[in-house]
Amino acid sequence: MNNPVRNRRTDHVNDTVRSGMSRLENVMGDSMLKIRLMPSKVKIIFFLSAAVSLLFYMYLAHWLFQSDPEIHLESLLETDKCPACYGGSACSMFYYKQIEFSGMSKFRTFDVMNTKNVHYGTLKPDGRQVVVKKLASDSELKKMDERLCKDAKREPGCDIARVITRTDMALPLRDGPLVPEIMKKTGAFMFYCPSYRLIDRVSTYFKEYKKKDQTMGSDKMHVLYSALVNPEVLLLQAFPKSEGWPFPEYLGSCGRAVVVENAGRLLADFVDTSFHIRAGIAYELLKIAEKLTTKSDFVLYLTDVSYENFAVDSSGKVTVIDLENIIVVDKLAIQARKPKDWNEPHEGMFSECGGKNCLHIENDNLCTHLNSDHNYNAICRNLLSKYAVEDRMPQGFLHDMPVEAEDYWDLGNLLEECARPRQKEGRWKAKDKLLVALEALKDGRREHLDVLHDKEKKESKHVLEKEVIGD
Repeated sequence: MNNPVRNRRTDHVNDTVRSGMSRLENVMGDSMLKIRLMPSKVKIIFFLSAAVSLLFYMYLAHWLFQSDPEIHLESLLETDKCPACYGGSACSMFYYKQIEFSGMSKFRTFDVMNTKNVHYGTLKPDGRQVVVKKLASDSELKKMDERLCKDAKREPGCDIARVITRTDMALPLRDGPLVPEIMKKTGAFMFYCPSYRLIDRVSTYFKEYKKKDQTMGSDKMHVLYSALVNPEVLLLQAFPKSEGWPFPEYLGSCGRAVVVENAGRLLADFVDTSFHIRAGIAYELLKIAEKLTTKSDFVLYLTDVSYENFAVDSSGKVTVIDLENIIVVDKLAIQARKPKDWNEPHEGMFSECGGKNCLHIENDNLCTHLNSDHNYNAICRNLLSKYAVEDRMPQGFLHDMPVEAEDYWDLGNLLEECARPRQKEGRWKAKDKLLVALEALKDGRREHLDVLHDKEKKESKHVLEKEVIGD
């Protein structure tokens, strides 16, 4: 039995299709007519341009959507430059495809836009999130190669793998050990205050040895090159997460790429979260400052403190993720040398900086004093207090304090004293009080309400007694 409604719908659809096809035929006809009317030379140019454009877009699509092509892996790792590289312990992760890149990192074509050379991925088979870093931009790596070629009296573009051992800086290492004088010449912040104990620690914890019980020339080149480019790879090994240091776990190197755990989202992502969450993160930041200052007989001083250099995981744990500019000070070496005023506490100056984020660093004083408040200064001045005014950021990480933070815990004044102390050793005193206050605020403890309640009870009792006496 025919359905009139269905038939009308069918007719309408058919009419629409015929109308659309008719319009398409008209457009195609007009286009073909225009092409036929073109002069012969113009036709040839038109068809050649169309063919070239088609080939170009096919080529582009091929590279954009071919995930982690083998041919481009070497451009990421640059293992052909070794021993002018960081090491080789993680090469199996790449060559046996244990690292699965994610997001834009899947496509090597986009590396040209990844100026920081930071890639994200997953480590198989356990699914652990990792970060692959080259620790410098391509232009910085190229400049270092040119510097080493020049130091070896070679032309730019020399075979850096062969030449690095012939540089003036590396020659003493061919037959001799790593020594403080050589490491200081690298210009690395890590070795600004070098000592033999620090060099021994680096050598002891180094994971990139080719042979377990033997130091080869190439191993020393790895250490030297790492210090020259970015000592972060050495710090991650010498002060490992497994011993309680607040850094990502180091998983290995391959050529000019290092693999570390993904420590979470950037601190900048948490600037607008609830105050109690930010109080917990601020507590973690101050505990990091305290740990780096007091954990061992090596002090690690933060000299580059910004929202981009810290990460926060899902549990609220904070990690330092940029270690390039950390100064390491050997307290036992200071005690042995006893430089002038070595046992007097060093107090860092407040950095004015014209309303911008900056940090005044007295490197030489850090090298010659047993104790310094520098790390507390860095965290309070550049992250927590009202002076922390990075671009697009509010007045400090602890902005918009609730009443109990401002009134009961006196948080604003404590942060002011920590960033810009008015009394001797004020930062140390403020830091201790800040830790107590932030711990209470992050947990939402209600001591302030109990105190206010007791105060109200006492005031009410006093008023009642006066009324009774008056009667």
